[in-house]
Amino acid sequence: MQISVIASGSNGNCCLVEDKGTSILIDAGKSGKQIQRRMENLGKDLEKIDVILLTHAHHDHIAGAGVLSRRYNIPLYMTNQVYSQAKVKLGKIERKSFTMNGCFKVKNLKINPVITSHNVSSCGFVIDKFGFFTDTGTVTSEMKKIIPKLNGILLESNHDVEMVKNGHYPYFLKQWILSHEGHLSNEHASSLIQGQGKNLSLALLGHLSGNNNTRKAVKNTFESIVKRKMDFHICSRDDASGSWKL
Repeated sequence: MQISVIASGSNGNCCLVEDKGTSILIDAGKSGKQIQRRMENLGKDLEKIDVILLTHAHHDHIAGAGVLSRRYNIPLYMTNQVYSQAKVKLGKIERKSFTMNGCFKVKNLKINPVITSHNVSSCGFVIDKFGFFTDTGTVTSEMKKIIPKLNGILLESNHDVEMVKNGHYPYFLKQWILSHEGHLSNEHASSLIQGQGKNLSLALLGHLSGNNNTRKAVKNTFESIVKRKMDFHICSRDDASGSWKL
């Protein structure tokens, strides 16, 4: 399996998973042109994408999904709840539905949707031994069950708590970010990897806030909490982060 992070941050998210002759994009939260350019820089071809999975309806996860679906005839997979929230922005698309009650297959790959905790209907995805989890204010019981079984993870490490508290955001926004329906902090993300990720060999920390986090803060927190050795990377907010084999 190869994991390629095309975009990861509060300004846009997109991840490519390739395995068993199947190519899947998780989210498409940049413009179609930006996703195409970034993929080409990694030697990847949008023509080969089989499906796009959508975690939820926020703009930084769906911005380019409708355009890519129409341009390359790629079906979009999402829950009915996500479609009801995103259909105006997505426009005319080929839509496939899944539920949170079990796995579904895309060609040769089994996809396991895992519920996350956000202020809209949301989920993460597990594909074989890789898990993708962004936009969750707390670690759900479903996440706790599945993460010990994974070998690789892309997990949000959205903010430094003190930067949020001391920052310029209005009070209501600070409260939401720090709530169980907001985002995971650096400490929560690293603690989850240390506590639950006993089989992880690859940890990608992403979805960093542009105003309430820094790469240095993520690195320092991770290194102070996670005591086991693994391949660890902080995803870029500004460009494609790279590709990793799992």
